[in-house]
Formats: sequence, C-alpha cells, structure tokens
Amino acid sequence: AVSLIALVATAGLLVWQRHVIRRTRSLAIETDHVHYQSDLLLNLAVIAALALDQYVGLAGVDPLFGLMIAGWLGWGAWKASQRAIDELMDKEWPDEKKARFVAVAARHPELKGMHDLRTRTSGNRDFVQFHVWVDPQMSIRAAHQVMDEIEARLQAEFPDVEILIHPDPEGLIDEAGRAAHEVLPQEDDHA
Repeated sequence: AVSLIALVATAGLLVWQRHVIRRTRSLAIETDHVHYQSDLLLNLAVIAALALDQYVGLAGVDPLFGLMIAGWLGWGAWKASQRAIDELMDKEWPDEKKARFVAVAARHPELKGMHDLRTRTSGNRDFVQFHVWVDPQMSIRAAHQVMDEIEARLQAEFPDVEILIHPDPEGLIDEAGRAAHEVLPQEDDHA
C-alpha cells in the first residue's frame, strides 16, 4: 500500500514537472525529473519483484531491476551533462537552424546582404547577432525601419530569440581591408 501511494504521488509530481519543463526549458528541473522518474521506476521494481516472487516463484530479481535502473539513471545523467556543457559553452546553433534564420531575414526586399552572423545558446535563451547591408543612400530612419521589419519577421519565426541587428552601408570593407563575410543568398534568391 505504501508503494502504491508513493507511485501515485511521484506520478503526479512527474506530470507537473513535465509541464514546468515545457514552459521553462530548465535543465535543473529536467535533471530533477530524471531523479523522480528513477524513484517511480524503483517503486515499480519493488512491486514487480514482490509479485514475481510471490506469484511466479522467481526470487532474487531485485538486483537485476536495480542494475537496470542504475543504467537508466546513468544515461539520464550523461544526457543532462551533455546539455549542461553545451549551455555553459554557449553552443552555436546547428547549420540547418542558421540557414532557416538567414532565409527568413533574406525575404526583406531592402536587404542587400547579410554578414558576420553569430548564434549561441546560453542557458535557456538563444541569441543571434548579425550585420546587414542596406543602400548607402538610405537615411538612418529608413534603415532603422528596415531593421525593425526584419526583426519582426524573425521574431515571428523564432519567438524566444534575442536578436541584435547592425546595419552597414552596402559593400562595407572591414578594418583589415577585406569585404565582410557574406552569409546571405545572392540577389536572385531574395524572393
């Protein structure tokens, strides 16, 4: 009876934690979730071991269940460690996600080019910064309007990303006398 009460209480906690994890993407709560999942598995293993012993006559399965749960906990710890290291190291976005981001930005007709794209994930937040080329004759007010429009499009597709856009006059040469590294598709791809 005690194990059944513990099962129900732990299951309720797991449902609540899953809800919180979806909302916050918290690594700490996700790791704690693995811990409580192991508690649930342990309680199920106790009930299963008792049932197997009493009804089937199979005694001594406790260590086997314990090893399986320990392996499962080890796997959960490994995955959590990988994610924690990625977050601590400000991991860059995967190429596919960056390409999708650039494609959304490229839809703006006033955008002449895009360069120096930097992406990172820190904790549960994503950050992107990049430079865009605009018509050198464009006023600051008009360039600012273009940046706002690009940012609005990007926020619609990537709502939880903090975006920093820096406008440059088209064809800007960097301090070393080189053209800035282009990441945007060419003119015929803007449509």
